[in-house]
Amino acid sequence: MSESSTLGSWLRRYLTEHIVSERNLARNTQRSYRDCFVLLVAFLSAKVGRQADRLHVDDLTAARVLEFLTHLEQERGCSVQTRNQRLNAIRAFARFVGSRDPARLEWCGQIRAIATKRARPEPISWLTKQEMEALLAVPQAGTARGLVERGVLLFLCNTGARVSEATGLHVGDLAMGVDGRHALATLHGKGGKIRQVPLWPRTAEALARLVEGREPGDAVFLSRHRRPYTRFGVYRLVERCAARVPSLAQRKITPHVLRHTTACQLVQAGIDLNTIRAWLGHVSLDTTNVYAEIDLETKARAMELCEEGEPGPGEPWKQDKGLIAFLNAL
Repeated sequence: MSESSTLGSWLRRYLTEHIVSERNLARNTQRSYRDCFVLLVAFLSAKVGRQADRLHVDDLTAARVLEFLTHLEQERGCSVQTRNQRLNAIRAFARFVGSRDPARLEWCGQIRAIATKRARPEPISWLTKQEMEALLAVPQAGTARGLVERGVLLFLCNTGARVSEATGLHVGDLAMGVDGRHALATLHGKGGKIRQVPLWPRTAEALARLVEGREPGDAVFLSRHRRPYTRFGVYRLVERCAARVPSLAQRKITPHVLRHTTACQLVQAGIDLNTIRAWLGHVSLDTTNVYAEIDLETKARAMELCEEGEPGPGEPWKQDKGLIAFLNAL
């Protein structure tokens, strides 16, 4: 079997050269693509009955891709959104192969013709101000671990940061307010985009205690083992604290729910959507518009403003003889 026909050789070039050097995709995107092909190669190997390093490009047919996507949903319990993400990675790989080997253009077209599955949008979950305050009160402030946990929760609720932005926050990214200025956090978002978010006074105070005496390159949030928090660690922290709040115990509370909470509270405060878009690091305003839809209080206030009032006194315009005379004279 020639190297140009083995699936492994193409995957090596795609994952180590194309998406890294040529496309310069974000590190999280690279990991997502890698995880997709780890699952796909294992699935194909079992289906074909050959070891992974002996798989052929032609083993990856459109029919087997569909079987793999069904396997993700039915056996691994993945959502439709995850299924579509994996499909996008496979499509991008097929395009890469087809652009470099014209003999495989038909194969590429068959893979890329697989349609994404329509996903029913899930209702957005967010916390009220009372629920957020109850969550922030869970960590024990008198302990070193409690100080870190409260700092993480405050930072997420204040900034609406993604988990990757929180775990990637360094001491040098914090600018504590001086001379009456707001404290700021510099967040490194998706696609290498950078934005600054103001910090509440209590958030700035909590973070200042965490980073005191630390170097600018150190991670802000360290676990009890003095290692930077991971994405999994932040998820576990939020879930554990939410389980101790009675009103949240039966709900699935994740860091992204706290991100939604930040956005909804900004909407309720009357902040315009474009400012919220910049605050959250959204590329498109369409992504931010969803928060205006779910805020029932804002809708209720709008309805009150638009409520039809009692008709006021006055004669119909036809009875205004002066107006009729003016119009006839034109």
